Amino acid sequence: MIAIRKLGILTVALTLSGAALAQQKVAVLDVQAAILQTQQAQDRLKELRAQPAYAENRKELDKVRGEYEALIQQLQKDLAVMSSDQQEAQRKKIEEKRADLEHVMRKLQIAEQELAQGLMNDLAPKMETVVRDLIADEKIGLLIDRKAALHVEEEFNITPKVTERLNRAK
Repeated sequence: MIAIRKLGILTVALTLSGAALAQQKVAVLDVQAAILQTQQAQDRLKELRAQPAYAENRKELDKVRGEYEALIQQLQKDLAVMSSDQQEAQRKKIEEKRADLEHVMRKLQIAEQELAQGLMNDLAPKMETVVRDLIADEKIGLLIDRKAALHVEEEFNITPKVTERLNRAK
């Protein structure tokens, strides 16, 4: 008798919680993507890429990448006729060029990461307001970070809506 009563109470509780969930929506949001896809972010990225130091690093990256690929091709082409000492010397050159390539890539990545972090800090207050309003407007009962979800149907993703509202917010 007690087991049947507990089962009845559990069924009622599940039914009521299901009804409550039916009135509210579940959504996911990628905050970083929402911010980085705004027009303000795109404009700042253009400005960064137009800066002389960034452009110089970009040219250096292209130059070093070309040299790195040329060294690899030369090794592959001449491998059969190279002595083991020559092969080792060529591999050392390739490794040094790879380190140069990674260094220049890191400089560019750091500049872009600093820009992204600045945008995140600048737009955080607007983001909070936009998300709060969207939660109220769409009656969202559960909002999950996109990175925490294993699978998301596009209909649950509110990231584009947040970006659109951030673009409109002044």
